[in-house]
Amino acid sequence: MTPSGSAGTGAPPIGGGGAGGASPPSVLNCTGSLPLAQPRAWRLTTTQIVNTLRDQFGFVPPSVGSLPADTRLDGFANQSAKLTISPFLAETYFAMGHELGANAVANPSRFGITCDVTKLAPGTCLSGFLNTTGQKMWRRPLTPTELSSLTTLFTTTSGQGGPTAAVTSVVQALFLSPNFLHRTELGTVAQAGAVTPLTDHEIASSLSYLLWDSAPDDELLSLASQSKLRDRTVLIAQARRLFEARDRSGPAINNFLQQWLRIENLSLAVKDAAMFPMAAPEIAEDLKEELRLYANSILFDVGGDRSFKTLFTASYAFVNARTAPIYGLTGVTGNALVRRDLDRAQRRGVISMAPFLWGKSHASETNLVGRGAYFRAELLCHRVPLPAGGVPPGAFAPPNSTGRQKFEIHSTGGCASCHQLFDGIGFALENYDAIGRFRTTEYGQMIDPTGTLPLPSENNALPGMAFSNFVDLVDKLAEKPDLYGCFAQQYTSYAAGRDLPEIDACEKKAIADQFAQANYKIDELMLAVVGSPNFVDRKN
Repeated sequence: MTPSGSAGTGAPPIGGGGAGGASPPSVLNCTGSLPLAQPRAWRLTTTQIVNTLRDQFGFVPPSVGSLPADTRLDGFANQSAKLTISPFLAETYFAMGHELGANAVANPSRFGITCDVTKLAPGTCLSGFLNTTGQKMWRRPLTPTELSSLTTLFTTTSGQGGPTAAVTSVVQALFLSPNFLHRTELGTVAQAGAVTPLTDHEIASSLSYLLWDSAPDDELLSLASQSKLRDRTVLIAQARRLFEARDRSGPAINNFLQQWLRIENLSLAVKDAAMFPMAAPEIAEDLKEELRLYANSILFDVGGDRSFKTLFTASYAFVNARTAPIYGLTGVTGNALVRRDLDRAQRRGVISMAPFLWGKSHASETNLVGRGAYFRAELLCHRVPLPAGGVPPGAFAPPNSTGRQKFEIHSTGGCASCHQLFDGIGFALENYDAIGRFRTTEYGQMIDPTGTLPLPSENNALPGMAFSNFVDLVDKLAEKPDLYGCFAQQYTSYAAGRDLPEIDACEKKAIADQFAQANYKIDELMLAVVGSPNFVDRKN
């Protein structure tokens, strides 16, 4: 069943609706084939580098701890246009490559060296090492020219520093190569303006890094070598196989969800100890684990329906002795997180859970505007730009004013055109304090969580959908197409490594339509992305 008013698409109209909601959405003409993205080389994220080396060689270079966080402002941290290599990053990669090479000397069997490494020389053992390690790192078989070049590097270095130094140099060279640090999506056709099919090995990497955040396994590589991955039936079957391997797909999905909720840096959300004495530093790790278990319970556990609607509306959480008081729960002991039902009059879905509320609040206050603006941008796919000239200074409010009293000034004057789009959401979320506890009063005054929400599918017309509190907001929004269409677009953006405005509107609509037809099953959304033309082809 699709939400009322969706016409079966599950997606809001895409393309219009300015900050003030005055411009009506454009009418899409999506007949014919979908446009294809350009070829590219896409640098691995830090997470993908770590996972690849751990899975392929059982080793993570210590220097990885020096890597800075991948750049992020709007969109996700895996956007290819922002994954550049700075001089500092190059220097750190150089150190990581050397550490990986030294590990190969200490653990030769992991790198395909079947003879005494101190006596390694051109021949069968060296060829085995180069072929095995090369394919593990470059995610494809090496060409005769590449093998010849690496053999020359080995013999030259061995003549100067011995076989162990040569092994270190070869592994470091394999690591520093763009063939390791980047995923190529170049295809086979160089003619300008022509469609270039991605190679089977490129498709294998695309699939594994999307669903596992790591390199293809032997089965994927074998199918790629047999040129079978362009067969859509085979490709979808492999996508299902990778998804069902929950120990590997679960962390990758959790990585996406943390970024979507913008709480991947939850451990940095320090709380005021005087105001929140229970907010111990280790709670941040508890909350990250809570989100993982919550998502897994929906996607992988017996009884989970894999529905985004459940993720958005369910009323249960995973708690331990430290986090149960946030939800007003008693009788929970120990460090292990256990599932407990929540009060349905107070909690509904992942946005009303402690991981999000804790992460999207300040040290002592709730961040009313930030919460509302996040919801507008990430759950309704309507980014409201900052006002020209920056954010104006806040208006004076008497001491001990409620959040609503402080920010209702936004409903008048020049700020109103934007703030009317998201402050109502922030008002509703004022029932949850800076660590996520439910409350009905602030500074001894009753909190007013009522509001309105103009919807993109309704041209952002004011005043919009009315609600009595956040639970009511969730229940009503769960029956609207905007929520589901936006989530489909968010995952499409993450999968493509492109910011939302860079993705063609018809491509976003096609995937959102398939998501709706699949009753908002998250695994089917992933399959829709994998089955789209842009997953296997580019236009040069």
